Amino acid sequence: MISAEKFNNALAALNAVLVVARSMAYDGRTGEVIANVLDTAEYLPRLLADAEDRTSEFRDNLAGLVSIDPMFKFALERFDDENLGRW
Repeated sequence: MISAEKFNNALAALNAVLVVARSMAYDGRTGEVIANVLDTAEYLPRLLADAEDRTSEFRDNLAGLVSIDPMFKFALERFDDENLGRW
């Protein structure tokens, strides 16, 4: 699970991950890079659904995406900033 105060931010961040992944595909990024991103995107809902608090791990996965491409900073910011979790 994600802590209650971060849940909406987590959803907004997941949305941002998918938006950036789609942008990467349109920009012609390699299938390998996009698959790596989607592997993480596929894992994030599992962290949302887990009975244990996985808030920190969720954030760590977002930070890992930033290391793949700085465009994912948008997703991390959505998670970190309570005002960006509202959409």
